[in-house]
Amino acid sequence: MNPLPIPKELNVNEWFVILSIVATYPIFFLLKRNMPVSMMILIVLFSATIARITDHVLSGPPLDLYDVMDSANYDLFDILYYLLYGPFAYLFLYIYEKFVIKGVKLFLYIVALSILSVVYERITVWFGVFTFKEWRSVYSFPVYLLIQSLTIWYYRFLRKFIKTH
Repeated sequence: MNPLPIPKELNVNEWFVILSIVATYPIFFLLKRNMPVSMMILIVLFSATIARITDHVLSGPPLDLYDVMDSANYDLFDILYYLLYGPFAYLFLYIYEKFVIKGVKLFLYIVALSILSVVYERITVWFGVFTFKEWRSVYSFPVYLLIQSLTIWYYRFLRKFIKTH
């Protein structure tokens, strides 16, 4: 038994994940480092873990509000999909740090990025990464507000313990 099966055919959702990785990871690696590699790894793991936990709670029983990818079975593309959260989280924090966003601007930044996250989610629905049952993209907005706020909090927490410059 293969622990991470590969789909027999690549559907549009798998191609979307592949193209998204090809588009986002070069940006991730080409941006000037504004944090140590150890912190980057923790941010990538944090963002993928939060996404996985959120999807597990909302898409699994008893709620079963949506499906992720093609099947209920976990495969290679589920992991690849969750790895997409890393570059987005890093870019989110890169901009936050580079422009020293604070106060009301931080609130507006989180709101704006949450709106962009909902737009990106809608695109993933069009490509079949998510299949909504009882879920609507508008429900995701407060979830993104919370997750992006937690990401900022986690980043600030890490900065206290990891030398950043």
